[in-house]
Amino acid sequence: MIYELKTMGARIRYVQEQVGGSSNLHEMTDVSTSQLSRLIRDDVKNPGLIQLQAIARAGGVSISWLVDGDDGHGDAPGITNASGYVAVSYYEEGNAPVMFERSYLVNEMSTNPDDCVMFKAGDDSMATTINKGDKLLLDTSRTKGDGLFLVKIDGNVFVKRLQWLPGAGVDVVSDNKAYRSYQLSPEKLEVIGQVVWIGSHQ
Repeated sequence: MIYELKTMGARIRYVQEQVGGSSNLHEMTDVSTSQLSRLIRDDVKNPGLIQLQAIARAGGVSISWLVDGDDGHGDAPGITNASGYVAVSYYEEGNAPVMFERSYLVNEMSTNPDDCVMFKAGDDSMATTINKGDKLLLDTSRTKGDGLFLVKIDGNVFVKRLQWLPGAGVDVVSDNKAYRSYQLSPEKLEVIGQVVWIGSHQ
C-alpha cells in the first residue's frame, strides 16, 4: 500500500488509519469524528494546537511532521518504524516523500527500502510506457542489464530504456517514436537506478 502525504489532512488521515479508524482516534484524542473529517479534508483554516498535539501523540509522530510534513529529516521515521511503512524520498528536491508498505517493497518489488528513491517523469519521451507526471520508484542498487533506468547524461537526468551491446556500447532508447534513440559508450552514461514501479498520475 502507498500513501502520499503532501497535506496536513493526508497526514492526519494516515495517522487515523494507523490507529484503526476515526472512532479509535476520537477515543485517543477526544477530537470528534466530524472534526477529524474536516481536518482530513483540510477544511479547517486554523486548527487548534491542542487537537493537533493530541493527534500527533496518538500517532507517535512529531507535531512538526503532522503540520508541515517535516521532522528535521524530511520523513516520518516514528511512524515508519512503528507501522511498517517507509518514507521514500524523491531523487530531486521539491516533492513530499511517498509512503510505501515495507513488506510490499521487500516481497512484491524485491527491493531493499534503503535503496529506493522516487522520481517524477518530466517529459513524454517514454510514452506510453511512462507518461509525463508519472511517479516512478527506483532501485538504486540495480544499475546493470537491460530495462528502464534513470540515467544522467551530460549533467541531465532522463528515464530511458537501455540495451547493452557487448563490445559496442549501450543503446539509449525512447519508447515514444517521436524521439530519436542513440548509442553511447558506457563512460558517457551514469545509471542512477532501475524503474521497478510506475504510478500513473491520471
